[in-house]
Amino acid sequence: MSFITKNANIILLFLIIISSVALVGATIFFQTNFDKINAEYNNKVEQLRKISQELETQQKLLDQVKSELSLKAEREELLGEKFTEVKGEKEKLATQKEQLERTKNQLENELESTEALLRDTQNELEAKKDIINSLTAENSDLETRLDVCQDQRDRAESERDACLAEKAQCTCP
Repeated sequence: MSFITKNANIILLFLIIISSVALVGATIFFQTNFDKINAEYNNKVEQLRKISQELETQQKLLDQVKSELSLKAEREELLGEKFTEVKGEKEKLATQKEQLERTKNQLENELESTEALLRDTQNELEAKKDIINSLTAENSDLETRLDVCQDQRDRAESERDACLAEKAQCTCP
């Protein structure tokens, strides 16, 4: 009988474990689904909030357009009155424009001549820079040659002094 009780206990233990695993699995499954549904709900609430804001914005824009339309009607009346004034000013401005264009053309011609003079001066400057560079190189070469000559002179003086010293020590008849 103890064998049956032992088997029954093992079977009951196995059933309890299976039930526990199934309960945990079901809990995880339902928790995951609940999280997904909750996330979708939050997304929908956010979308609804955005749509409400957009609707309010559109309503404000509509009100603004209405006020602008009435303002434009008032302005149209004022523009009709000012049209004649503007026409007179337009004629004045046309004559001023012609004068300014003539002045502009004169200034452009002056600018072109100044630019030509500048180019000539720049070319002259470049030529003088080239001359300076060649003279500087020639000067450097001459300084190097001078240094070499001074070294040769110093060696010759040293050799002469050595020769004179040897001659002074020589007791040849």
